[in-house]
Amino acid sequence: MTFVLSYANGIITNRKEFMTNKKDDIRLNAPKRKALKDAWRDVVLKRTPTEKEDVLRKAVADFKELETSVWDSVVYPAVEKNYPQDDMRVMQKYSRNDYGGGFTVWDSCFYFKPSFSDDQEKQFRWAYDKEDMTAMYYDDLMNVGVNPNLYEEFEGKDSNPHFYEQEKQLDGALDNLNVAKYDTSKSGDSRSWNQYRDTTINDSDVPRLDGHALLVPQTGGCNTRVMMVDSEYNWKQLNDYEKSRTIMCNSQREIFKEKITLIRDMNMVIDQAKFISEVKPYWADLEDCVNLDDQNIGTAVSIVSEETKQRLLDSAKLRQAERDIVAVITTPKKSLDE
Repeated sequence: MTFVLSYANGIITNRKEFMTNKKDDIRLNAPKRKALKDAWRDVVLKRTPTEKEDVLRKAVADFKELETSVWDSVVYPAVEKNYPQDDMRVMQKYSRNDYGGGFTVWDSCFYFKPSFSDDQEKQFRWAYDKEDMTAMYYDDLMNVGVNPNLYEEFEGKDSNPHFYEQEKQLDGALDNLNVAKYDTSKSGDSRSWNQYRDTTINDSDVPRLDGHALLVPQTGGCNTRVMMVDSEYNWKQLNDYEKSRTIMCNSQREIFKEKITLIRDMNMVIDQAKFISEVKPYWADLEDCVNLDDQNIGTAVSIVSEETKQRLLDSAKLRQAERDIVAVITTPKKSLDE
């Protein structure tokens, strides 16, 4: 009788332990794998801070600083020398309002050529295309739930309905930022710019453009008004400004490259795993990010490299550090059954 009671108690105890550990014992099927991948993608893109994001923020600040300083020290003096603004105002006054009747136009795009070398003329613009915008407003776009890395993610791939839906959401979010210098043109390349050039700028637009527009003669496109630069230092400043734009856009690309590696690493783990317990060693804060279900327990994934495992574990440490030092409003944990 004692043996039977002891045996029965053992069964009850084991059953309680099983019930207690049910959250670790989920058998993965296709829908649950997809839910895990979607949740991980969301966690990595939106809630895993990296040093590369700090690099982007600095690159944006550097670009904005040069945008102002190069305009003030190089562009405005050069345009004023070639096209004195008082004279341009007089010409504007006597312009006809009908199409093609203007003597002057506002412009924020200028061509310069060095007088001391054989370098070709170059265009320097004070308007933003979509690539500029997704870099400058990366955090803002992430916060409203759109994908600023859309074009990097689909680079070299065929577009599909998912791409076009995400592009529509991105375009809407960019428009809602209401940045005057942003080109909202939908013609040609989806990241081309041509909104604030020539006749599209009115007097009332100039303050919204931070003053970065000047009156020039109506001779056609900005490439018809090439101005010479006599100072090597001024030419260097112009090129430094354009280089800072490239660095800013490339910094955003580097964020995506780092994060897509983490996403692919975890997708590989999830594809190989049969049970949720096989994923948890690589996703240390899984229960903070996903509402777990119940099923059966399994064995460990052994195919993943140590380098991959370390990358995934390091990403969890970054998220924990962010929780420790920043008070944020967290998004609801995703359910595997949603």
